[in-house]
Amino acid sequence: MNRVALAILAGAALSLPVLFHLGGAWQAAGGAELRSVRVGPAPETTIGINLFNLQWYNRQQVFSNLIEQSEWFQSRGEGWTPMPAGQIDRLGWVTHLEPGQTAPRLLVLPPAPYRAVRVRCTYLGSGELNADGVAQITGRGPQSIELMVTPTGKEDEMGWIEITRTDPRDPLRDIDCRKAGTPPGARFDPDFLESVEGFEVLRFMDWQRTNDNARLPWSERALPEASSQAGPAGASVEDMVDLANVVHADAWFTMPYHADEAYVRGFAQLVHDRLEPGNRIYVELGNEVWNTMFEATEDAKREGLARGLGAGNDERATMERYAERVTETMRIWTQVFADRPGALVRVCATQNANPAFARMVLEFRDTAEWVDALATAPYLWLDMESYRANDTDRVFAEMPGVIDRTFAMAAENHDIAAEFGKRYITYEGGQHLVTRDLALARAVQRDPRMGEVYTRYLTGWRNRFGDTMMLYASTSPISEYGAWGLREYGGQPIAEAPKLSAVRRFLEASR
Repeated sequence: MNRVALAILAGAALSLPVLFHLGGAWQAAGGAELRSVRVGPAPETTIGINLFNLQWYNRQQVFSNLIEQSEWFQSRGEGWTPMPAGQIDRLGWVTHLEPGQTAPRLLVLPPAPYRAVRVRCTYLGSGELNADGVAQITGRGPQSIELMVTPTGKEDEMGWIEITRTDPRDPLRDIDCRKAGTPPGARFDPDFLESVEGFEVLRFMDWQRTNDNARLPWSERALPEASSQAGPAGASVEDMVDLANVVHADAWFTMPYHADEAYVRGFAQLVHDRLEPGNRIYVELGNEVWNTMFEATEDAKREGLARGLGAGNDERATMERYAERVTETMRIWTQVFADRPGALVRVCATQNANPAFARMVLEFRDTAEWVDALATAPYLWLDMESYRANDTDRVFAEMPGVIDRTFAMAAENHDIAAEFGKRYITYEGGQHLVTRDLALARAVQRDPRMGEVYTRYLTGWRNRFGDTMMLYASTSPISEYGAWGLREYGGQPIAEAPKLSAVRRFLEASR
């Protein structure tokens, strides 16, 4: 889940239940025992990654065009607010400016190591384009400006371009800002492509902005030629499939919970037609449609109760309505991929800490016939409220037991999946150590022992379960809402990122 965005919206820190459902009864977290998962070898392990959101503040440049990961603001000299929708065209370009109004737009700043970087912005149309912050204009040409961008790594630094004048009859558009030496036709930043090499599956939930619970029709989907891939419609299907093709990875998509048949069919057909032979597609409905912090879950509950599902029980009504929607969605994907069913992995996802949810979904009507895999998120969770910055030894002393308890819950979900003849995989995984004490968060996340935790976690997963482990997530900063990134910022040296170091070592050893 995109827990940074979730916590910002909710205005509260994340938490997970202190009680877990084990062996058919609720038990305290400390009382779980790891039990045998299977007889015989585990399936081959596949390690995938959830790609964190495309916003500029992660300092993770994904696209060669430095403005693809931001949107337009308006300014009248004091502060910025979002540009009114009436001044933006279908592709996201500013159509006109009001008197005294300008249109600033942030650049994704070049990642570490921080140094001055030359950038050239080209554009079409008539008007004037300027820059500010750590981006300064060094020259102008026909339909272009030259910038020197000088990032230092400070958390609050920004660089931006700004439309100060545009002709409504021929507005400034098709603005493309790229670092010197970047080929004009290059879509993705080479450093980003290198950062995802080796991961066998890419989950695009955050790129799709699934947690926003938008109700966009297929006609309003994101287009690859749009000015931004970070808008309300998320990234384009074309870009996501193309990325998977370029790095030879399988793609994992999360269909919006409220997507209608036209949206699902259009999405599936586009993926089908664009996907390279040999690549697979994982498809899932929504994200955590069991988690009451999400609007989609509340919608599923209301719909389920209104349809008389769940015998009046809120949780069962939610999960049975989710099962209905899963079936509806997977029927369409199955039809579209009828010529190559082996390329499709149809996923239902439930809570790792509550295996009863998995059974509610898989036993509902014919849902199991339209699902290939059950997925949960076996996070390593610890209540951090009583820990302080000097308690890192205490935190890491707890982690072996945390891993065992997590795998005990995963074992129950695995057994339910096996009962229905389904694969058991994860949609997210990794550490879930959330604290408002940033000194503690930084101390724990940057400690070399965090790498040892990941090594033990991944090795344990391989030995006890195998199959697909989707780590959460690629790149994001440490905050009071979590430290989800394998690294904190784009370009962070791997020696300073213990989680990423451990994952890379595990991937290399598995080749």
